[in-house]
Amino acid sequence: MNTETITVPKDEYFQLIAEVETLRRTDLYRKLLHFTEHIQKKKFTRADLGF
Repeated sequence: MNTETITVPKDEYFQLIAEVETLRRTDLYRKLLHFTEHIQKKKFTRADLGF
């Protein structure tokens, strides 16, 4: 596995962290997380996901 290192300004890094935290509080993120956790147990349809 190859890895690369990038440099991000500190302000931008903290902004990205805040945006990820905001995203994780959304209903869509929770639906997707629930879906990926249970995808092997059951076959889901669009209706199951609320689409």
